[in-house]
Amino acid sequence: MFSLGHFIWLGAIGITIALALITTKKFTLSHRTVGRAVMMILIVLKIFHMSLSMKESAFGGYVLDQTQLSFHLCSLMIYSTILVNSITNQKIIATLKSFMVPCLLLGATMALLIPTEGVNPAHLRVWQYMLIHGMLVFYGIYLAVIEKVDLSFKAYRNNLKMLLGVTLLAFLMNSVLEQYETNFLFLRVPPMDNLPLLNLHNGWGVYFLTLAAIACTLLLLIHLPFIVLDTLRRRKMAKRTEALEDKYIG
Repeated sequence: MFSLGHFIWLGAIGITIALALITTKKFTLSHRTVGRAVMMILIVLKIFHMSLSMKESAFGGYVLDQTQLSFHLCSLMIYSTILVNSITNQKIIATLKSFMVPCLLLGATMALLIPTEGVNPAHLRVWQYMLIHGMLVFYGIYLAVIEKVDLSFKAYRNNLKMLLGVTLLAFLMNSVLEQYETNFLFLRVPPMDNLPLLNLHNGWGVYFLTLAAIACTLLLLIHLPFIVLDTLRRRKMAKRTEALEDKYIG
């Protein structure tokens, strides 16, 4: 973590994301085109990831390693990306995209900062790990800054509810798959040993409350600039409407 190799990966991913954002702006690509392109890239990377996560079954043949099932937050975001770019219900799309932005920005960024697969470029799993999470960060930035999905205070409240639902799902799957030591959403143990704040030094209860507090705080920090901008926009529109009414009445 934060070795020279790690910083090289972070720099390369950062440059790639910046170039991708510049390209989408320069060529004025539609939101649908960008979304479909991201979806297809993630599908290919996910298939690559699954091919690297197969293990020999006790009953013959190969199965997907249970610890790699799609109940990690970033895996859920891959399927959310596929869903929002495949359906036509605009209300569902808008709700999901609002939830995806903080999850993509926070979850995928944390994954890049805490590379659980390591940073050795000689390992294929490192490539798929870095590329998947880099693509997720790009899409999160794109949705927030270029597509400008709803990140108002109302969206924040809805996102807290959805995050609670995802947490309950992860708790359930960690319990069902406990024999495989699954750790979806890092609810069972921290992603790495000896992390500041996120550790088991004071017991699991303190760890979970700290994890929940950090998640809610970071979620608010993602929403806060957009909540402020939305509030200012509403006030400006209200003043403009009031001025027009006064002019009309006068």
